Amino acid sequence: MTVTNELEKEVLTRLLHAGSAGLGKEVLDNYRGPEQVALCLQSLQDKGWVQGSREPLEYPIKLSAAGVEAAKAL
Repeated sequence: MTVTNELEKEVLTRLLHAGSAGLGKEVLDNYRGPEQVALCLQSLQDKGWVQGSREPLEYPIKLSAAGVEAAKAL
């Protein structure tokens, strides 16, 4: 799978730099708004790139092994 938009790229990059600790609610901080970021995270979970359940979001948000590979490929 490939990154489909700039928001996915930004979220993957932020999560990659967060390391194994992941990110808390600050991951939702973006000029597009927290709702758009939450939808992006759900999309990333559907791809298997983010760990955790979809509803409600569980913090910290962490990349899966596949997500790390996708983020490194950016």
